[in-house]
Amino acid sequence: MAWLRYKKWIIGVLGLLVVGAGTYVYLQQKPKKSAASVQDKTVEVQKGEIRSTVSGTSQFEARDMQNIIAPADGTIKTMNLTRNQPVKKGDILVEIADPTLETNLQEARTSLQQMENDLNDLRTQQGNLQITAPIGGKLTLSGNLDTGSNTTKSSRIGTIADLSLLTVKLPFLLEDAAQLKKGDTLDLAPDGFLLTKTGTIAAVGTLTRSDSSGGKLVDVEVNVANDGTLDAGMKVKGTATIGGRRVDSLEKGTLEYIKTETVFAGANGTIRELKVKNGSHVNPGDVLAVIGSDTLAGDILNKQAAIERQKATITGLEDKLNQLTLKAPFDGVFSTDFANKKTNVLASYPVGAKVEGTTLFGAVASLDFMQLPIQVDELDLPNVKSGMKAEVTVDSLPGRKFEGEVTQVSTVGTTTNGVTFYDAVVAVKNTGDLRYGMTGTANILIQDKKDILVLPMEALQQQKGKRFVTVERPNGTREEKEIKIGIRSKTEVEVTEGLKEGDKVVVPVRQQRQNLSQAEIDRLRQQFQGGQGGGFPGGGTFQMAPGGAGAGGGNTGGGTRINGGGQTGR
Repeated sequence: MAWLRYKKWIIGVLGLLVVGAGTYVYLQQKPKKSAASVQDKTVEVQKGEIRSTVSGTSQFEARDMQNIIAPADGTIKTMNLTRNQPVKKGDILVEIADPTLETNLQEARTSLQQMENDLNDLRTQQGNLQITAPIGGKLTLSGNLDTGSNTTKSSRIGTIADLSLLTVKLPFLLEDAAQLKKGDTLDLAPDGFLLTKTGTIAAVGTLTRSDSSGGKLVDVEVNVANDGTLDAGMKVKGTATIGGRRVDSLEKGTLEYIKTETVFAGANGTIRELKVKNGSHVNPGDVLAVIGSDTLAGDILNKQAAIERQKATITGLEDKLNQLTLKAPFDGVFSTDFANKKTNVLASYPVGAKVEGTTLFGAVASLDFMQLPIQVDELDLPNVKSGMKAEVTVDSLPGRKFEGEVTQVSTVGTTTNGVTFYDAVVAVKNTGDLRYGMTGTANILIQDKKDILVLPMEALQQQKGKRFVTVERPNGTREEKEIKIGIRSKTEVEVTEGLKEGDKVVVPVRQQRQNLSQAEIDRLRQQFQGGQGGGFPGGGTFQMAPGGAGAGGGNTGGGTRINGGGQTGR
């Protein structure tokens, strides 16, 4: 396409060259007109429209496409792909198993759990540096405990006994115990007391034992409220009333505390203060001792830092593991043809098969938007910008036109046979008719000006960087007038200053050589691309030039500059 385009330009340029060279001779030497070689015609300056476009042809691609690639070595765990299939965003396509990675993740999670348990323990110790009484009662300190004593979490500080309620087990004959029940009262006679205390049966035992005479005994558990006169260790005897008769326990029992609490240090350190004495009565919440530690605060900070590092390790392992599950990035179509059109690559990867990282299974493409990556030559590149509108036609859909928009313009060119091209991507919304690989042509609208003064390109003359035309007066005489131009098409140019609508301008018409040999075309093409060469009037050169270059201003897409004999035609 590019060569055909250049060939057309070269032929047009050759004609313009002949016109320019002849004009130069005409202006400088003013020869007589020859009916065989030169004819003049006049045209009126009229209002019209000039539309400047840049076009290119290529095959449609999906605008949104993502390759489905194995991220790492492993084993196929799940394969939900077929050679061609529709997919929805988030669908699991492939799962790859990596036992080593999974084991490392499990070990890292277990290690994190242990670290968090250790941190909780350290924080608990920090909260236990001040030891308080869990219940009220009589405190019995552990032996050798004093200020300066070293402690561990399990060090025993002492025992607190609730003195408000005591209990005792008393043996009764089986036949008497069988008539007693929970809630019955009986009298307790403590040793050394003249008065008895009233107790309440808490339970009647179910196990029997024999006394020295062979009788069967059963223990009866009795609770008694303490009025302050009783204490654990005291011996008491019980008397129950059964059917109007009094029955004594066969043996005395020893009073015990019903509720006791052992107090542990709960922290590693040293006792800095001991607030109570052995045997003293304490109330719930009373401070018993204060423990000091020089390392606990630092241990907590170090453990917190270790946990954060371990969490980061786990996150990294989870990310790697998650990457082994390939999901559809968006709604679309999966196809193995994007990887290999001739072979179904999935046939080599059933469940259980080994797979290497970077293996390409295919790609998911969204067909909602298609795109044409067309080539733009370096002359047109300055005029093509992202956001420009384009009209797209499709070879297989004659008569149809689609709206497009330039979404990307490359900044890196590719040079082929001395001509540099840049990629411009035109996106097209798919109405459902466009298919991957269809051939389309995009015409990018560079500029469209209406209701402007236009002239044929051949009417222009140029001398010393200024543009002129020959105007024919009403009386038939002619004069040269300087003009300024704007945008141009392949055949017409906009006049911005120097002429008005209705002015008659002389356009020289000359014979042009239409049939060029291949050698002449190659020579013109080389010069057209910037090479030096003679063989033309004035020893001029042909070169590609962006539209809008040259005195007089204005813009055009893919303009051609001819420098020959001191005259330039646009």
